[in-house]
Amino acid sequence: MKLQVALDGDLDSSVAVLRAVRGVIDIAEIGTPLIIREGLRAARVLRREFPDLALLADLKIVDAGEHEAALAFEAGCEFVTVLGVAQDSTIRGALRAAARFGRQIMADLMQVDDLVARSRELLDLGCHCLCVHTATDLQASGANPVADLARLRAALPAVCLAVAGGLDAATVPALAPYRPDIIIVGGAIVTAPDPASAARAIRARLDQTLDGC
Repeated sequence: MKLQVALDGDLDSSVAVLRAVRGVIDIAEIGTPLIIREGLRAARVLRREFPDLALLADLKIVDAGEHEAALAFEAGCEFVTVLGVAQDSTIRGALRAAARFGRQIMADLMQVDDLVARSRELLDLGCHCLCVHTATDLQASGANPVADLARLRAALPAVCLAVAGGLDAATVPALAPYRPDIIIVGGAIVTAPDPASAARAIRARLDQTLDGC
């Protein structure tokens, strides 16, 4: 399981967090709020400072797929997100950009009604990874992505699945039986008093979980 940190603050604080956790995480997510605040300049800054770190631009593309994905790939990102509810033509466009740059598209499944059926369609289109995501605005009600992850893994045992939505070290064991390929953690690392310690704690739980499988 890879650990992805979601950076949603300002650019300076995001750089500071990455400096602290760079040896622990696998993917740095340039979160949607960070992109809204700073634009894809954030990707260029992070690529210069962290040349060996995989970057994901959480653009949540819903239109102009090829053009918008290409902008992120040109800025140095390895992954770009599209919304699974976007039109197929939009997703095909993003995938054309990914093929041109040799990069990957992750489809975010927020607001997808028929999770399994749409996931199969997204995979048939060529999406490289699917993200089971409990939106921030739902987390306050206690919602979490575990049930959806379980359902999707049962239906699609061999595909790349990412999982996001209020995750921390305590939630990792509940995810383990469903073998997500990428665990996405935001606030539990970024807003922790010591982001490096928080990231190491999550990494330790991931390693313990893998050892127990």
